[in-house]
Amino acid sequence: MTTKTLYNKTGRYICGASMPAETRQIQTWLSCTKHNKMSVSEEEKAIIETLILNEVKAQTAYPLFYPKAEAPWWQKITAMF
Repeated sequence: MTTKTLYNKTGRYICGASMPAETRQIQTWLSCTKHNKMSVSEEEKAIIETLILNEVKAQTAYPLFYPKAEAPWWQKITAMF
C-alpha cells in the first residue's frame, strides 16, 4: 500500500467516512501495532512535541489565545527614543 493510499484511508477512517472493509483494515493494522511498542527517547519526544506545536501555531489562531509576553514598560519607553 502506498503512503498516499494509506493517508487517504486513515483520513476517511478518522472522519468516519470509510467503507466497512477499510474500517476493518485500519482496525486490524492498529491492533497489530499495539504489540510493537517503539521506544522514543525524551529528547526525541521533545522535538516531536515542538514540531507539532509549531504546526498548530501556524495553522490556527494560537497567537490570539496565547500572545507573547509584552516587553516591560521601560523597554517600550526606550524604544521610542
